Amino acid sequence: MTTKLMQKKVSTVLFIGRFQPLHKGHVKAIREFLKKYDKVILVIGSIQEKRTFQNPFSFPERKKMIRSVFLNEIEKEKIMVGGVKDEFDDEKWTEKILRRFNFDVVATGNPWVVKCFSGKKQIEKIKLWKPELYSGTRIRELVLSGSEEWKRLVPEEVKNIIISLLPKILKEIKIKLLKRCVK
Repeated sequence: MTTKLMQKKVSTVLFIGRFQPLHKGHVKAIREFLKKYDKVILVIGSIQEKRTFQNPFSFPERKKMIRSVFLNEIEKEKIMVGGVKDEFDDEKWTEKILRRFNFDVVATGNPWVVKCFSGKKQIEKIKLWKPELYSGTRIRELVLSGSEEWKRLVPEEVKNIIISLLPKILKEIKIKLLKRCVK
């Protein structure tokens, strides 16, 4: 008698964010995805941007932040990290992601992402954890203001990366601003 082992279908969720920076709200969501899905694809958006207030960290720096927190899961191939450049055409941007990544579900708390993937993929609308506290914009404002409060809003590994990068980032942003003033 022979038996065929039925292979379980691997379910993969895609989570898109700028991760500017990766904060504890992101980490909580990603850990929840790891419990619910076999694989998690983290897509870092706006990878062409860096050294602006909205996007101070480069794509490699953001990947480093994610890797520092989720190294074990990345090595076990439970998490994959990719990136996507901005397109100023929602359809092109969505199609680029659909071609580049193989996934079953898009998890998001962003109405724009829901709009982009509606009718194309299954969507899991998530409630972001304490968005008034864990917000990239708020964290960047705290960092720039010199407040120490931001340090408790990001994982320890990310805090250390930001501290090491901060002088370089501030210098490069200052140079960008000065060049604009000279033009």
